[in-house]
Amino acid sequence: MVILLRGLALGVVVGLLAVACQTAAAPTPTPAPPVNLVLVGDTVQGPANLTDEEKAGGAVCVQKNRFAKNEEIVWRMRIMDPATGTPMDDQTLASVVVRLPDQELAMRYGPHPRDNPLDFFWTVGFDVPEAYPSGLLAYTVVATAKDGRTGTFNQFGIAAAQLTVTDEVRPVIAE
Repeated sequence: MVILLRGLALGVVVGLLAVACQTAAAPTPTPAPPVNLVLVGDTVQGPANLTDEEKAGGAVCVQKNRFAKNEEIVWRMRIMDPATGTPMDDQTLASVVVRLPDQELAMRYGPHPRDNPLDFFWTVGFDVPEAYPSGLLAYTVVATAKDGRTGTFNQFGIAAAQLTVTDEVRPVIAE
């Protein structure tokens, strides 16, 4: 009986050691791959070179993707943290830029509208120069978080949906 109990105890100890060795030898989990930031946005009419009547009539901040020369394109973007589902502001993002074929435009975070804010997001305006080439205007928006994560916004590949500079030239209005 004593031999049987000693054998049973020895079996338990060997079993516990085997479990401990398996636990210690288990591979460490690999870290999850970084998750890209989510960018959502559009382009709207800016106030540059609009008449007072056009501004009063609600032409500013109206979505569009076709712009005449001397008009202002405004990009509006919201950058979301996919881990939390919350919008990211200037405290969590290192930079947000619009990349055009010939330049890069730094976006700013702030309230909109400025006087009586209803929302906060990233914006930058670009006055299309009169000498700017007409046609599709390729652009991307790239956001970089302070923790190193990034995200990129690309236009749809359908020409009719892409940002376009038309041959039309809007008169310059002195302010």
